[in-house]
Amino acid sequence: MKAMKNEMPEGFLQKYRNGKRKEVKYIPLKLGFLKLEYDVCDNPGILSLVSFVLEDNDEAMAVGPRLEMNLTPDATGDVVTFITENGVSGLQWSNGRVFWGHTYDDDSPPSEGKTISLEEWIDECVDKMINPDDDEIAERKRLDRE
Repeated sequence: MKAMKNEMPEGFLQKYRNGKRKEVKYIPLKLGFLKLEYDVCDNPGILSLVSFVLEDNDEAMAVGPRLEMNLTPDATGDVVTFITENGVSGLQWSNGRVFWGHTYDDDSPPSEGKTISLEEWIDECVDKMINPDDDEIAERKRLDRE
């Protein structure tokens, strides 16, 4: 059972898509922070990584999956992956659909997926990220102590 629920208003991508070059923002929540990193990919000042962290410092590791974004200045060809920090598979949004994928090369067809707008899907992912299971939080704290 979760002790408290973190909340973010809808419209996350519209509000935070653009920032400053090499900027890192920490949005405080009831528990932890949402860490936003800009300019990690090749698009200056555009959001690249979103993760839920317990502390507002550069060394803090993500709790659970994070959003790895390849956003373009004109919003055409945007690709966003919801994946754990060192994961090899996760959910990916591209061309209006979310599907399961992985980093291995194979000949299997992509999963069917679901149709959803990028903005709506990111709002869903952010809500999942900022409200991890208590076990995930306990594991992150244990690893941070080691």
